[in-house]
Amino acid sequence: MPSTRRIDWIDAAKGVCILAVVLYHFNQIVFQQIDFGQTAIPALWNLLVTALKPLRMPLFFLISGFLASRSVTGRGWKEVRTSRVASLLWIYVLWVGVYWLFTESVIHPLDVEVVATGAHPETLGGMAMQLISADTGLWYLYALVLYFVTCKLLQPLKQPAILSIGLGVVLHLASSLWLPPGWWNIASLLDYFFFFALGCHLQPFLARHYVQCNIRRLLVTGALTGMALGVTWKLSAMEAPGVKLILALLMVSTTIDFFALLTERFRMVLLCDIGQRTLPIYVIHKLLIFALVMVMPETLYVEGTLGNGVLAVTPLVMTVLIGALCLLAYRALNHGPGRVLFTMPDLLRRAAYRTGLLQPSA
Repeated sequence: MPSTRRIDWIDAAKGVCILAVVLYHFNQIVFQQIDFGQTAIPALWNLLVTALKPLRMPLFFLISGFLASRSVTGRGWKEVRTSRVASLLWIYVLWVGVYWLFTESVIHPLDVEVVATGAHPETLGGMAMQLISADTGLWYLYALVLYFVTCKLLQPLKQPAILSIGLGVVLHLASSLWLPPGWWNIASLLDYFFFFALGCHLQPFLARHYVQCNIRRLLVTGALTGMALGVTWKLSAMEAPGVKLILALLMVSTTIDFFALLTERFRMVLLCDIGQRTLPIYVIHKLLIFALVMVMPETLYVEGTLGNGVLAVTPLVMTVLIGALCLLAYRALNHGPGRVLFTMPDLLRRAAYRTGLLQPSA
């Protein structure tokens, strides 16, 4: 039974992570762009979303590393080149192309202004540079490939766990100390390798010590998280070197224990189901958010208790709705020719097998 609980908290935590990503983008692209008058509710939501920043992607990458551990440490390159590298790169490149087409054919002709979409390349060279530099809204997929390959390359060396995790610390600190502020894409790649490496190489430790909730640890890390967030906010020190790393470790530990506790006591079927289908939500959700931008008002004043109540739950309701619509779109598209949107086409896969470039996964 412990293994069942472990899988449950992983899926539940992944479900929360992907919904937190949707919430972040909805808040950034839609909610914060509307003038709601004097109400403080949008500011409070922005504060909450900002407070979740040290948790959202670190936990996502830690779980990704946890799930990739066996492929890194126990399988050869031939067994993983397709599933862990080529397939993800296919989805990454394809969906960046989908977003480019949507921007070119819908956003630009309608003259819709969408914040935080990044540069829109006009040439194939520009798109290639954008793909390589991770200057896209789908950088997570690219990061997964880079992190996996890096851990795999370090595996034959002595003390690969120390090398990988140590490299992660160095890259994270380098991002804070030397990277120019506008290079968010490179910063993202540097910031989160540590958490992937941690999940990958400490998988036995995490599976052993976090298989069940430790109430004492949950209370301690929860209290430390609250105090650390308060001090960080008071001193405006979120971008100080090492601060996000410490906050993330505390928040990740607290969250894992919290979801281990929940999955021990409740059957969180819906959340676990979402956690098993994070890929379609990740690649589709921004298209739906961009569509919302095209119909949202620039100004929307709310009045009274009812209006403020509706406004207060709007980001949460929209996050769940967007996630549900993504899964419905996935169910509709993932048939016949539409399957190429979520997995490498069989024709391309077989051609790669014949040339020896790829090997069938074991």
